Amino acid sequence: MTHQIWNTLKKRIGQWRGVLTIAPTVAGLVVLGAQTGTFALLEWATLDRFFQLRPAEPTDSRIAIVTISEADIANLGQWPMSDRVMTQLLSNIKAQQPVAIGVDIYRDLPVEPGHEELIKLFESTPTLIGIEKASGETVPPPPKLAQLGQVGASDLLQDADGKVRRGLVWLDGEDGQPREGLGAKLAWIYLAAEELEFKNSRPNEYQVGKLALAQLQGNEGGYVGRKKGGYQVLLNFRGGIDRFDTISMTDVLENRIPSDLMRDRIIFVGATADSLKDIFLTPYNETLLTPEPVPGVVIHANLTSQLLSAALDGRPMLKVFGKTVNWFWIGAWSFVGAAGSWRLLQMRLRNPYLSGTILMILVSGSVLGTGSYLAFLVGWMIPVFSPLLALSASAILTANYHGRWQLKQANQQLAKTNEKLAHTNQQLEKSNAQLADANQQLEEYSHTLESKVADRTRELQNTLDSLQETQDELIQSEKMAALGQLISGVAHEVNTPLGAIRASVDNINIFLNKNLENLPIFFTKLSVKYQPLFLQLLQYSSTKGENLSSRERRKLKRALARKMREHDLKSAETIADILVDLGIYEEDRFRDFLPLIQATDREDILNTAYQIAGLQKSTSTIINATDRAAKVVFALKSYARYETSGNKIKVRITDGIDTVLNLYQNKLQNGIEVIRNYESHIPLILGYPDEINQIWMNLVHNALQAMDNRGTLVMNVARQNKSIQIQIIDSGRGIPIEIQPKIFDPFFTTQPPGEGSGLGLDIVRKILDRHQGKIEFDSIPGKTTFTVSLPIPCQQRKKREKIRVDG
Repeated sequence: MTHQIWNTLKKRIGQWRGVLTIAPTVAGLVVLGAQTGTFALLEWATLDRFFQLRPAEPTDSRIAIVTISEADIANLGQWPMSDRVMTQLLSNIKAQQPVAIGVDIYRDLPVEPGHEELIKLFESTPTLIGIEKASGETVPPPPKLAQLGQVGASDLLQDADGKVRRGLVWLDGEDGQPREGLGAKLAWIYLAAEELEFKNSRPNEYQVGKLALAQLQGNEGGYVGRKKGGYQVLLNFRGGIDRFDTISMTDVLENRIPSDLMRDRIIFVGATADSLKDIFLTPYNETLLTPEPVPGVVIHANLTSQLLSAALDGRPMLKVFGKTVNWFWIGAWSFVGAAGSWRLLQMRLRNPYLSGTILMILVSGSVLGTGSYLAFLVGWMIPVFSPLLALSASAILTANYHGRWQLKQANQQLAKTNEKLAHTNQQLEKSNAQLADANQQLEEYSHTLESKVADRTRELQNTLDSLQETQDELIQSEKMAALGQLISGVAHEVNTPLGAIRASVDNINIFLNKNLENLPIFFTKLSVKYQPLFLQLLQYSSTKGENLSSRERRKLKRALARKMREHDLKSAETIADILVDLGIYEEDRFRDFLPLIQATDREDILNTAYQIAGLQKSTSTIINATDRAAKVVFALKSYARYETSGNKIKVRITDGIDTVLNLYQNKLQNGIEVIRNYESHIPLILGYPDEINQIWMNLVHNALQAMDNRGTLVMNVARQNKSIQIQIIDSGRGIPIEIQPKIFDPFFTTQPPGEGSGLGLDIVRKILDRHQGKIEFDSIPGKTTFTVSLPIPCQQRKKREKIRVDG
C-alpha cells in the first residue's frame, strides 16, 4: 500500500515538476526587480489610475482656502504684497475666529510699508503658522514667527515622474533639526483644540484619536525608493481644489466673507496663480495628456484633511505591504499563473495556448486588478504590476513547458502503440481461424433458427396479451377502489343539500300557514306612499347575507336604539332588533328607510318585511342546494361512465380534473384550499378518458393523505411547447428522501397493511406510458409537486401555430 502511494506521489510530482520549478524562479526574479524599484513607475501609474477611478469624496467642512490668483495680483498692482496688505488680509481672517491660519507664502524679508503692524499681528495670533523651505534650496521663515515657534515646512516630495504622492509629517532641516510639515502642524493644532491626546504607541508609530500614523520606510511592496529623511506618509488625496471651500484674496481684503466660511476652521492662504510657480503634478493629472497641475497649498490642505479625517472620522490612511508580505504576494500570483495555466492546458482545449494561457492571464489579472482596487478603497495600496508580471511570465513559461512535456508523452505513447500493434497482429491471426469455425457453426444453426424465432414470437405475444389484460384489470380495480373511498363523501355531499332543502321547505310552509290570510289585509292597509319604499326594503333585506356575531349584533342594536331615541321613536330596542335582522344598520340605509321606521304601524311593517325576506332567502337556499347536488351527481356519473373502447378519443384535461375535485368536494371543503390555475385555450388531447381521470384521482388522493386533509392544493394546467403540463402541488409533509426512488415501484406503500395497495403511482406511470406522457416529481417538507406531461396531437399543434401566425 505504501509503495503504491509513493509511486502515485512520484507520478504527480513528475507531472507538476515544471510548475514547481517555474513559479518560484519567476517569483524570485520579479521580487528582485520590485526591490530595486524597476517597476516603481508602473506601480505609481496604477495607483494614479485608482485615484482617478475612485468616486468623488465630499468637501472637507473643516478646511477653507484663501486663493491668490492672477486676478488678485493684478488688483494689488504688485507682488509680493506689502506687509500692510498682508496684515489687513490676516486680520480680516482672524476676525472670523478660525482654529488656525496657515500662510503658504514665503516672507523671510519685510516688504514696507506696514512691517511693524504685521509683527504685532504675528505676536497676537498664536495659531498663525508661516512657512520655510527646510531642505534643498532653503528659504528662511519670517523671523518673528521662527522666534515664536509658529513655522511649518512647505517642502513637497516629488517622485521620479514629477508627481507628489507623499506628504511630510516632519523632516530634518539642513541644520539637522526636525521641522513639522505645514499640513501636519495645522492638523495637530486642530486636534489639540478637540482635546485629543497624542500618543507614541511604538517606534515611528503615533496614535491620536482614531488615527494610527505609521512611517513610510521606503522598501514596502507598493512603494519603493523614497528619499531618505523625515517622517513620510502616502497621501490619501481627497481631491483637487474643488474638494475644499475657497474664497479669493480680493474678497477677503474687501471683507466679503460669508459668515460661516471660516469660523472654527483651518484657513490656508496660498497662491494658485501659475506665474508664481507654486504648482505640482498629483495622481489626478494625466502626464501623457495636457497636465493640469495642482497648487501647493491644495496639497498641504489634502495632508491636513487626511490627518483630521483619520483621527476624527476614521477615514483610512493609505497603507502598503511590508517587504516580506510583498514577496509572498508576488510568489502566490506566480504560482497561480503556473498552476492555472497547467490545469487549463490539461483540459485539451481546441487552441490550448490562446484559450488556456491567455484566458487564464486575463481572468486572473482582472481578479488581481479588481481586488487591488477594492483594497485601495478601504485604505490599502496593494502592488498590481509586479504580481501581474509574475502571473503572466509563469503562465507563458508553463505553457511552453507543457508543449515540450506533451511531445515527450506523445513519443512514449507512440512506442507503446507500436508494441500493441504487433501484439494485435498476432491476435488477429488467431481470430481469423476462430472466425472460420464460427461461420461453419452459424451455417448449421441458421437452418433451425427460423422455427425457433416463430415459436418465441408466439410466446412473447401471448405474454404481452396477458400483461395487457392484467394492467387493464389493475387500472379498473384501482379505479373502483378510489370510487369506494369516495362513497361516504359523495353521500354526505348529497345529504347536506337535501337537509338544507328540507329545512327551507319547512320555513316556507310555516310562513304560509301563519301569514297567507293576513298578507292581503296588510297590503291593503299599507299606505300608498310607503309601498315603493317597502318593496325596496324587501329587495335589500333579501340580498343582505352577512352573518353577525352576538357581540356585533348587540353593538349595532344599541347604536340603532340611540338613533331612534334621537328621533323620539318608541319601542326603540324592539325596532332596533328587527332592523338588525333586516340588515338595516348602516347610517345610509337607516336614513333611506327612516320614513318606514317613523310610521305609526312601523313594528307591523318591519316584522312583515322580515318574514317575507326570510321566505325569499329560503327559496334561494333551495336553488343553491339543488345545484350543488346536481354537480355531485354529474361528477359521479362522468367518472363512472367512461369505458375503454380500444380507440382514443378527444379529451379535455380540465374537465376531468374538475370532475375528480367535485367527487372529493366533501374532503376538500373541510380544511383544504383548492387553487385552480388553468391557462386559457388549452387544446384537446387524444386518449382514454377513464384512464386519464384515474391519474388525477390517484394523485389528488395521495395529496390529501399527505396533507392530513389540511392545507393548500394547487392545480396548474398550461401549454408547454408540444405538450400540456399539469402540476398537482400540495402543502403536505413531503416525501422522505430515502423513499423517493421507490415510490413508482409496484406494491410499494407507506400505509399500514390493508390500507393501501401500493399500485397507485405504478398505475399512473403505466397509463402515461400508454399515452406517450411522462411524470416527474419534486418534494421538500411543506411542498410536493407532481408534474404530468401529455402530448398535444399534431393537428392541434398545427392549428395553434396557424392561429398564432394569423394573429
